[in-house]
Amino acid sequence: MLLFSHMDKIRKPKKSPYYFANIVLLVIILFVLIGYLNKLNSIAKNKNQDNTKYEFSTFENKKDFEKENILENTQKNTNENKTHENILIKEGKYVRIIKSCDIHFSGSCVRARSCPSLECPTVVDLRNNMILKTDGEIIDFGGIRWYHIVFDEWVRYPDRTARDWYISSDYLQEISSYTEKLINDKNVTTSVKKILVNLKDQKLYAYNGENKVMEFLISSGLDDLPTPIGTFKIFQKTPSRYMQGPLPGISDQEYDLPGVPWTMYFTNSGAAIHGAYWHNSFGEQWSHGCINLDPSDAERLYSWAEVGTQVIVEK
Repeated sequence: MLLFSHMDKIRKPKKSPYYFANIVLLVIILFVLIGYLNKLNSIAKNKNQDNTKYEFSTFENKKDFEKENILENTQKNTNENKTHENILIKEGKYVRIIKSCDIHFSGSCVRARSCPSLECPTVVDLRNNMILKTDGEIIDFGGIRWYHIVFDEWVRYPDRTARDWYISSDYLQEISSYTEKLINDKNVTTSVKKILVNLKDQKLYAYNGENKVMEFLISSGLDDLPTPIGTFKIFQKTPSRYMQGPLPGISDQEYDLPGVPWTMYFTNSGAAIHGAYWHNSFGEQWSHGCINLDPSDAERLYSWAEVGTQVIVEK
């Protein structure tokens, strides 16, 4: 009896009259906090989108550079003269492949690896005179400096650039930072210089006014992939370009050419003057429509020519 009498005296604590009100308040605070965090996340995403760098390509089937970005770029250059308001400029650091195999892969080839180590798998063998863009260097545990290669350009088959490329500095030559230039308005003339291409003679002549300053052997397009004839203007220059083929409906000849050096575009369909590290048949037809030069000749012409330089291609 005493035991049960003692238990009767133990009472359950009474709940506070504000118990349910406090629970509701905590739930409201939790929802407000979640909403605030979602808003911060949305602001961060919009900021990243605003900072996106748009790329420009002259190849067919590629949309034109967004008009609002061209306008923004033009507004940033209001203190420059009218000629330069029509030119987009992008800086870049580039490297040249040296001490590697020749056009036919004869000899020992420099290898691009998937990570900065000699133990890493080979991605591709590289040939002399390729020009590649880099965004930085890293030194491995053995003291070897590796350059990380980037392909920040539109390519027809992006799966070919999906893996990282690292190349040992022992086989590279740094090139002074070159500028990629493009003309917004292709009707703008920015130069008195002129390039004349004679397809019959397979020669290129460079003129400053009426004075001939350079003359080179070329390789123009094959008969079924001819170089376009007419009068054009150089509207884009870039030290390096990844060129891929075939072009659907035009040719079944496959090619995969990273690091095409000293490229100057003069048609919207992709015809360009550039160096060729994969053959030495200059003086005869060889290309898929472009005008091929020996890499050393292409570098000289690239340094001399300006965006807006007239290009005349004749039979």
